Amino acid sequence: MANRFGVWVPGAEDQARKEAEAANVTELAEKDYEAQVAGSTLPVVLDFYGTGSKACEELAPRLAAVAGKYVGKVRFFKVQLGTNAGLAGKLGVTGSPTVLFLQGGKEKGERLTGEEIQRTALKARVEGLLGIVPVAKSAAAAPA
Repeated sequence: MANRFGVWVPGAEDQARKEAEAANVTELAEKDYEAQVAGSTLPVVLDFYGTGSKACEELAPRLAAVAGKYVGKVRFFKVQLGTNAGLAGKLGVTGSPTVLFLQGGKEKGERLTGEEIQRTALKARVEGLLGIVPVAKSAAAAPA
């Protein structure tokens, strides 16, 4: 929520953002990996996050926004790195945030890691999972 000076003030928007994230991005425990991810017929996006990480907190709404666009086409999960260390080790995840893209239980494409994961990069990787080819702008439409 912004005040009259246009400065963001924590409040009701935090709760709304968390609810939107929870609607499309599900928390995954290590014990549920085989059933929810390896056995999924849909492509899967796994977000490994660390509690208290500013970069992970900043990534969450971006991931939720992308997840909202692909409801029913791709499954989105977040995995707490500290409590699911075995799963992180199995998948070779050493830091947070790390986003993996899987299809048929196998990693597909390049993973995203680090502090500056952009929404456009997330969207491009998800579209890659779905086989969507971005439409290039024609040279005739480009300004001279």
